[in-house]
Amino acid sequence: MPRLTPENKELHIAQMREHICRVFSELFAAEGDVSMEHLAEKSGIAKGTIYNYFKDKKELTAAVMESRRKAMIGLMEKAISPDAPAVQQLETFVVIMWQDFHTHRHLRLEYLRNNPVRQIPHRPRPLDILKKIMEKGIAVSEFREMDPEEAALFVFCSLIGKFRHFLLKNVDIDPEKEACVTLSFLLPALKKK
Repeated sequence: MPRLTPENKELHIAQMREHICRVFSELFAAEGDVSMEHLAEKSGIAKGTIYNYFKDKKELTAAVMESRRKAMIGLMEKAISPDAPAVQQLETFVVIMWQDFHTHRHLRLEYLRNNPVRQIPHRPRPLDILKKIMEKGIAVSEFREMDPEEAALFVFCSLIGKFRHFLLKNVDIDPEKEACVTLSFLLPALKKK
């Protein structure tokens, strides 16, 4: 067995955390809730060993949500063309948000129930991408004159409010339909008259 150096140890810890998060996320997507015992069984790791990497389920949920956030930001940055009109950028943003919500709704509900970490304002967030879309739309007169940050918050809060409604009512959704409904509500409020 190779000697455990500080670099190897850090790599091992990162790989173990990633493995645990991946299995936890997959189980949540498939089953809706995951006990630490079930996670241990499915990940092939002793339950006590999981606690060497995560203090508790709240910390694990927060780590998985952070990973989801990064993946969603990456997807948005690839899918939202900077050359596209702002309306098209907004449509792509809304569709990605609804698809992510639909795919990870159980994990989001767990996160909502526990709210394990507060939002850190300096990291890239969907709200940052939305603000850029609003700034572009206002600058080229696709959207009416308004504060871009307030407009971004309006759009984002509309989405989150509807997500929470579906989560708390445990209603199944069609992400394509909901994206259309959301856009039919948002676009008249944002576009120039």
